[in-house]
Amino acid sequence: MYVDNWQTQLRKGMLDIVILNLLSHGACHGYEMVQRMRKIEGLKIREGNVYPILARLQQEALVESETRPSTDGPPRKYFKLTDSGGATLADMNSHWEQMIDSIQHIRKGDFL
Repeated sequence: MYVDNWQTQLRKGMLDIVILNLLSHGACHGYEMVQRMRKIEGLKIREGNVYPILARLQQEALVESETRPSTDGPPRKYFKLTDSGGATLADMNSHWEQMIDSIQHIRKGDFL
């Protein structure tokens, strides 16, 4: 069961970078993000996990939102990346790449 818990914690820790990367491709609403993430193998996301993160990212001025009418029901809140969010995402993606590279070195026994 240790691996199950580790995977869950890893997914939780990655949601910020996943959400920001999704928004880097254009504005979308929370449910749309969840549907896109559910198509990614191994991500296993619940809708209830996304909205608190979006609220926090908005409070931190990394995303902003606007309400738009919907043909399928009530108006929807669309989120988009701010300039600050884009800069933060660039830093996060750079760090992510560095971490992947470092882990690959360790996995291969190629210690620096």
